[in-house]
Amino acid sequence: MPRMANRHSSAIDDMPTELRQLRHVIALADHGNFARAAEALRMSQPALSRSVQSVERELGARLFQRTSSGAEPTDLGHLFVLRARHILQMSEDLGREMAKDRSLQSGHVAAGGGPYPMQSMLPLALTRFVAAYPDVSVRLIVRDWDELLQRLRGRAIELFVAETSTLENESDLSIEAMTPHPLFMVARAGHPLAGRSALSLSDYFEYPLAALTRLPPRILEPFRAAQRQSANPAALLRNFPAIECNALPVVKELVLGTDAIMATTLPSVRNDLESGQLTLLGSEPWMLTRYAIVTLRNQQLSAASARFREFILAAETTMSTDEARLLARWAPAASSR
Repeated sequence: MPRMANRHSSAIDDMPTELRQLRHVIALADHGNFARAAEALRMSQPALSRSVQSVERELGARLFQRTSSGAEPTDLGHLFVLRARHILQMSEDLGREMAKDRSLQSGHVAAGGGPYPMQSMLPLALTRFVAAYPDVSVRLIVRDWDELLQRLRGRAIELFVAETSTLENESDLSIEAMTPHPLFMVARAGHPLAGRSALSLSDYFEYPLAALTRLPPRILEPFRAAQRQSANPAALLRNFPAIECNALPVVKELVLGTDAIMATTLPSVRNDLESGQLTLLGSEPWMLTRYAIVTLRNQQLSAASARFREFILAAETTMSTDEARLLARWAPAASSR
């Protein structure tokens, strides 16, 4: 029998057998008996026998060895059933995807994001999503992580993407971690610090520091420790951060027009770096984003929001690939200072 299986295995991939007939063959293999298989399929035994025989004629080989107690798959039959299960699984997966997309002819997405995600993967995710599902309405808000959490628990949004280092012990949340992204200190071209080498954190406190988001303790504490070590009396008295604004265009305008410094990801300032308007001053190993997609653990996402989550993950992959190219170009210049 192995030789017969080898001779006909390629035919299995090419035959145009209907999905209905695949289910008949699988049922017979599972039950090992025409009567029990027919009962499970809610069809007559003669009809099942004709269906299986039709498949065997199309294949040109027997799939089952008829016995006194029922039917036993041949070697080729075992291979056929294995392939048939795979085909049916793919068909069911495709059916679910099509049903999901049909349900997205209308619907609503309510989501949120922190300031950095709103300047990186979320616009790309939104653009792709709206292009694919133009009839779905979307409400996307930008807030700090603590405000987004309140809105999530209040059911005003279904998910958000933001800093999660302070949320990891919240038992009612499902936190899907995303790729960390390095943060760089950025200033205008010609800034007094741009010409210095081996900058330390305390050096930055000679100038106002602007924050795009509320800083989590894991970022805030090292900066404050560096401020306390500054030899500059004015730096010791400076408020930190000196400016807080969650609108990147506003913060960039501030940095471009003053000696203020901000921390940001490279994709957020790509055009400004390429135009020469902004320059990288440096970074630290712990200066990384800690973003995640956050949902309520016991609340199932709507079809539209579940699909939007998939677009967020795809956009995150695109951003990470793009960021790798930016790091190769710009990060060495910042680390050499």
